[in-house]
Amino acid sequence: MADIPVVASVSPAKAEAEYFPTQKDFVGKWKLSGATSRPPRDMKTAPTSQQEADATLFQETVTTFYSAFDYLEITADGRYNFHQAGDPAGSCVWCGTWSFNKSSLWLKLDTAPRLDIYAKDGDIQMTYTAEPDKKSKYTWLVFGWTRME
Repeated sequence: MADIPVVASVSPAKAEAEYFPTQKDFVGKWKLSGATSRPPRDMKTAPTSQQEADATLFQETVTTFYSAFDYLEITADGRYNFHQAGDPAGSCVWCGTWSFNKSSLWLKLDTAPRLDIYAKDGDIQMTYTAEPDKKSKYTWLVFGWTRME
């Protein structure tokens, strides 16, 4: 009997407080607000110090790239656009389309970025679910985006 996991009940108040965002919660303009790295969720062994160092360096590189943009705009018609300072309205330096599945917004890119909001009117957490090549460390990265409006 000692090996049987205990399942605790959840109070009705806590169950009602659980938040599931809709597509419209992601629509708007978002400013980069934070960045970090952590081992991927599917990593089966403890990371080596070299893997952690490589991920930190990669995170710094990608953060520098994102910092070149003023903001990320997500529109209700299924598009996203990373805007740079001085962009004329409607211009696309780096843009594309998104989909919505299981309370997450997914940017259609080879790194499969997943955007999540965990609280009403909360920030976006962006993680990656795919690696385009063996040297990249996208699945280690986590970025925070705060609503501008």
